[in-house]
Amino acid sequence: MEIGAYTPDLERSVRAFNQRLRAGGEERWRFPESHEPRFPKQQDRNPYQEFFLALHAGEVRGGYLLTHNQFAIRRKIAWVTCGPQVNLSEGIVDPAYSMVGVILAQDALRRHPLMYALGMGGMDEPLTKLLVAMAWQAFPVPFHFRVVSASRFCENISYLRRRPAACVALDLLRYSGIGSLGFRLAQARPAAFSRGFPATRVQEFGPWADALWNTCKDAYSFIALRNRDTLNVLYPPGDARFHRLRIAHADRDLGWAVVLDTQMSGHRQFGSMRVGSIVDCLALPEDASAVVRAATRFLEMQGVDIIVSNQASKAWNKALARNGYINGPSNFILALSPELTKELQPLEEYEPHIHINRGDGDGPINL
Repeated sequence: MEIGAYTPDLERSVRAFNQRLRAGGEERWRFPESHEPRFPKQQDRNPYQEFFLALHAGEVRGGYLLTHNQFAIRRKIAWVTCGPQVNLSEGIVDPAYSMVGVILAQDALRRHPLMYALGMGGMDEPLTKLLVAMAWQAFPVPFHFRVVSASRFCENISYLRRRPAACVALDLLRYSGIGSLGFRLAQARPAAFSRGFPATRVQEFGPWADALWNTCKDAYSFIALRNRDTLNVLYPPGDARFHRLRIAHADRDLGWAVVLDTQMSGHRQFGSMRVGSIVDCLALPEDASAVVRAATRFLEMQGVDIIVSNQASKAWNKALARNGYINGPSNFILALSPELTKELQPLEEYEPHIHINRGDGDGPINL
């Protein structure tokens, strides 16, 4: 087994690899068929990505993606890698290659010991189990949601409508109006947080984002570089999917948020709801509630049916709860490599102050 960089001449072999996965019954995952990652390596640019492929007998048998960025780890700046992302092995469909996933994960860690993995689909997924077996620390990133349209929620929440009895109950809540009343009561905002500050939509991140980064970075134990240059790479000006919100009060910038407004169609969890999502954000912990409030109000005015967010930080989860969000089951997992775990010891002290969300992994996939 040889592991090396994904070069243009290997794109044909990657297509053949994907065809074998499909023929073997794997419908969910495909390896990118272009050797160019979303963020190619360029001088003085953060973040950047690299693809690596495993070859055996002249054919691709697996591969993974690494995303490199600078992080503040307990107030020290260091390069940290997110990976192995898109970690795919032919072992999914052919037992002869069952060890390829292990080999790929070991290779990624050997290249970059300071590493974290994010997403993965749950604690019971093969990659999560593999990393835990390799002494990684793994835990779910909390998921919060706020129902804006109870009727649309009850009609479309596929995750809950899997059993006939649940469908009957949800239809009863929908048509009786009890669901709408119930969500209003469950999501009532405390009076102290009823007044918010408006969000200003901006086309790109400017010098004000650098000032916020310098103000906020030491308030968290582990946080990715979020200056204007990095943010404009992640959420490029001109990309209409991203709503970039700047929240200020009395001539002081409180923070920012990046949100999406997505019309779903047959989604396995959200059905055909219009889903708002807070995918990335930054503020001092004491200003998190004001930023969540402004982002929520913006998405409500857009007309979404539900708003969702995954946030690791205790302060941001508290801010979501104060703004009427409900805590739900999470399949969004954060795993820390052994070397990164050492940098965050004692973990029980520093874990609540890790600032990680969907902006730190593969991005807002499926949102």
